[in-house]
Amino acid sequence: MTQRFICPHCHSPLDPLTMDNASSANARLRICPDCDEPIVLAVTTAPAQAVARIATLLAENAAR
Repeated sequence: MTQRFICPHCHSPLDPLTMDNASSANARLRICPDCDEPIVLAVTTAPAQAVARIATLLAENAAR
């Protein structure tokens, strides 16, 4: 059986192998195919900086 996890934004069950990869200077992400929101897999910078950058990415995505 394929591993699945729940998107924290839309709560869809997702197969991580079918998701698009994304990255920034601060985090490795996957994009939910159902809601197109980024899901953080790993933070690559200090936590406070990462939280600020993720908030910026979410705000930019919401503005689209």
